[in-house]
Amino acid sequence: MPHQMPDDFDVDVQFTRFFRRARVRTMGLLASINPGLDYGSYLVLVAIHDAPDGVRASELAETFDVHKSTISRAVSSLERLGLVEREPDPEDGRAQLLTVPDEAAVRLKDFRRDVHQWFAGLLEGWTTEERTTLARLVKRLNETPDPA
Repeated sequence: MPHQMPDDFDVDVQFTRFFRRARVRTMGLLASINPGLDYGSYLVLVAIHDAPDGVRASELAETFDVHKSTISRAVSSLERLGLVEREPDPEDGRAQLLTVPDEAAVRLKDFRRDVHQWFAGLLEGWTTEERTTLARLVKRLNETPDPA
């Protein structure tokens, strides 16, 4: 029988606890972007915003590994809220690119600044070396391919 680690040393347990904490905080602040914004649509909004020249809905479906209808519902919701616009794709006149209008981009930028400040507050008592180590290790984790 494999040796069990206490929860304090279980990476999965600790990440789960932190992600839950961060999600609860995020959900409480989403109204600053738009009162009708839900967490799932927020994630899609961020992906659209972070695509420098816009993004096709089909690309989002691939990125999130979900059915196109799931992205379509999220995009429709974001459009109704005025957070996303469709523009013709200059490379393919039949396709459309999703973009974030300037006003919504400013609200998202302000939101991200607030989240960054919250996270910086969590790390306030950490040394520069501890913060650098955390960033380096999380980056390494994010860049590690999934096992086969």
